[in-house]
Amino acid sequence: MKTNISAQGRLADEKLAAQNLILTQGGEPTFVPLDTTAPEWNLAALGPEKLKYARLLAQELATTQFKGAVILQSFGKHYPGEPLPRWQIGIYKSRTEKPLWNDLSRLRLGQDSIEAGDPAMPKQFIAELAHSLGLHDTSLPAYEDLEAKLKSIGSDETTHLLPRFSRKKRAFISRPLPDDIDEKWQSYFQPAGWVLPLDHDGEQWSTGEWILPDGDDLTLFPGDSPVGLRLPLHRLPDDAIRRGLSVELRDEELIVFLPPLPSFACFAELVRTIETLAHKLKLPPLRLEGYTPPNEDDLESMALTSDPGVLEVNLPPADNWPDFERVIDGLFKSAELIGMRAHKYQLSGRKVSTGGGAHIVLGGPDIANNPFIARPNLLSSFLRFLQQHPALSYAFSGLFIGPSSQAPRVDESAFELPYELEITLRGIENMWLPGDPVMIDALLRNLLMDWNGNTHRAELSVDKFYNINTGNGRSGLIEFRAFEMVPTAEPLLAANVLLRALTACFAERPFTSPLIEWREALHDQYMLPYFLRKDLSTVIAYLNEHGFSFQDDVFDEQIDFRFPFITQFTTPIGSSNVNWTLRHAIEPWPVMGEHEGTGRVVDSTTDRLELLAQGDLGTAGLSATVNGIRVPLKKVNDNTSIAGIRYRLFDNPWGLQPHIRAHSPLHIEIIDSATNAVVHAFEFVNWKLIGQKYDGIPSNDEEARERVAERLVNRPDRIGAQADIVELHASKASLYTLDLRTI
Repeated sequence: MKTNISAQGRLADEKLAAQNLILTQGGEPTFVPLDTTAPEWNLAALGPEKLKYARLLAQELATTQFKGAVILQSFGKHYPGEPLPRWQIGIYKSRTEKPLWNDLSRLRLGQDSIEAGDPAMPKQFIAELAHSLGLHDTSLPAYEDLEAKLKSIGSDETTHLLPRFSRKKRAFISRPLPDDIDEKWQSYFQPAGWVLPLDHDGEQWSTGEWILPDGDDLTLFPGDSPVGLRLPLHRLPDDAIRRGLSVELRDEELIVFLPPLPSFACFAELVRTIETLAHKLKLPPLRLEGYTPPNEDDLESMALTSDPGVLEVNLPPADNWPDFERVIDGLFKSAELIGMRAHKYQLSGRKVSTGGGAHIVLGGPDIANNPFIARPNLLSSFLRFLQQHPALSYAFSGLFIGPSSQAPRVDESAFELPYELEITLRGIENMWLPGDPVMIDALLRNLLMDWNGNTHRAELSVDKFYNINTGNGRSGLIEFRAFEMVPTAEPLLAANVLLRALTACFAERPFTSPLIEWREALHDQYMLPYFLRKDLSTVIAYLNEHGFSFQDDVFDEQIDFRFPFITQFTTPIGSSNVNWTLRHAIEPWPVMGEHEGTGRVVDSTTDRLELLAQGDLGTAGLSATVNGIRVPLKKVNDNTSIAGIRYRLFDNPWGLQPHIRAHSPLHIEIIDSATNAVVHAFEFVNWKLIGQKYDGIPSNDEEARERVAERLVNRPDRIGAQADIVELHASKASLYTLDLRTI
């Protein structure tokens, strides 16, 4: 299978090159450890265990795929309500020059413990660094703000230490300091770190004295951030250097904080100098933190970031398939080596996505060479093709789909949108070449969003394409957000090569078929894996008509992961056999009304299954019931009948239809229509064992399999019993689905 995927990726590269297009491809795979009990592997974004794994994974990647890279901790995204931006562990290497860093043991990464740093080391290190760069030592100590600290504590003792204003004397009066002031507040009289004013003009390093008004000390802004982020640069004279490298000892670890630098070349020179000095001084492993290097052609990088419940990997954009494939294979191997995996388990034992990224990002090397600007009809082709193929919206997604999800289809939010989108797509298709990115953004921004107006949440997001309202929104990137994480590298590569091959097809011949009005079929028919697999077959046929040779089973592993089997069995009736399959299907999770807090609350208490019968049910004279109600098995070809079963998964007084209790267990029986006798029977316990509850998430694969198995209970005692069948008329909105909530 992997050989076939590689061949299709290389063929896509050839087709794109023939069209003079360079397509970059990236994404955001997410991983979790084997033990996910810590808060940062559930709801929290940050935690010490996640930072440890990020450093371990960065070390493994720098040892294998990114040899010669330096590992730098910096700050990433800053979210409302969080005091600081989240950390980011970056791996940076030069594509053409010598290694940036040789000995990873000199960096604080995966070591369980390290030798405590010498309190005198920050001053010595920064003086030696200035000398190594050919500069005078202009470093100066930086102090914590004692007054701000006393005010923040606000106790009687600390208030007594602060000056008070006397109206009678019209002056601030200070009280004598207690004898034990040095003992209690010693750290505030010692430097928190040392700072070297440092800049680079493109040819050489420079420094200068930092002289503060009235000869004041360099007093830091209050906070927990590194010294380098709390420098009072606003107090410096106008002609002073505005960059500074800092060194501090925190938690007995030496931290070197890099300032923002004007070029990747001087960043590379500086970190090489730091490593040389670390060897010379025989330092224990140091923490390298600071600003990331400028994004230049010679820089290759990968970032590991903290996201709620997962460790997210921001892939380096690859402009060819072999490079992308190499990075993905290496990433999965490195994650496995340090004890991380690309899936989670539910309480029930079901294996599911990590719940994080693996969204696929396509773009170009720069705006001038962006394929979606050079050929705007690539965008219109994708939007038309995605809308016509629901499998691309649901077969690769996580459990959370629908209009309130992270990746709603354009026809899920409001019924008017496809009509408006059709007008927009014709406007894009009639553009002069190359296209106007500002106009493309204006055309799509108000259509590709969720029903709350969030442009980031869309099946195909253009939020980072050419958004003139944000500083980082003009990257020429389009993000396919209906693709989530999978347990192994191969199905992830299959999904990525699918979009690369489609881009090549659209470049050769734009896709212009009109949008389809799916209406009720979208959340009825295409919630069932049978129809999604069938739709994927038409996608494969389309690709193969354009010269590709995708195998029919290329997405089978993806389908089986997304829609796992519950049971398979055969019912022999005379000379006829009918093969039955019960597997998980899709259920959209609706967003609920206002709740406490700022998060969006969705209802995940409804679930759906697919019951598929292969064989001639008419000849065999068989039907099926669930909880005594006839299942509306519909014939989709001479040998296959199918139905969906929608039911309440577990009780939730705050969810949709709170008066309906969980349908557990589901009693499923196969009935001989001639005798009305049961020929096969079993029970499926939806979530938890009856009268019991699970003690946390499964701790390993074996325990997960045991939980899945114990929720299926065969009922041989029902064989031969007379069935009492209730008929339920199907709704026009769900021709293929029996909704037990309506009983």
